[in-house]
Amino acid sequence: MSRSPIPSRVLHDSVDFYVPVSQDRWQNKTYRVYHVDHVHLQADDTVLKSTNNEEIQLKGILFVDARRSTPQLNLQELQAAALAAGDTMRAKIYNVSEELLGDFAVLSVDGLPDVPATRIHHWELGVV
Repeated sequence: MSRSPIPSRVLHDSVDFYVPVSQDRWQNKTYRVYHVDHVHLQADDTVLKSTNNEEIQLKGILFVDARRSTPQLNLQELQAAALAAGDTMRAKIYNVSEELLGDFAVLSVDGLPDVPATRIHHWELGVV
């Protein structure tokens, strides 16, 4: 028996993921944009340590449900593609009135498993 999805009433935001695909010699980036509906941005002030042992304070956590958020994307693959292109993925998050809540850099992408642990229940993205 799997866990139930994140409740629909919580998933009222939308997001545009900007994934860099190339960078010219002047460091101008070309992006591929992915739009996802039915996500939730939650404020967070957690302090994380980077690989360089620097402290980074999150601005929020973006929740993307594996069943109710549409379309369904593998966000770890998108982040890996962004890092391979030389930058991190960016996220522009909008509320239900289509007002921009913020333009964030995606710091971490965690896929939380469902039961059985062969699929993702939801994604949690740490944004700064």
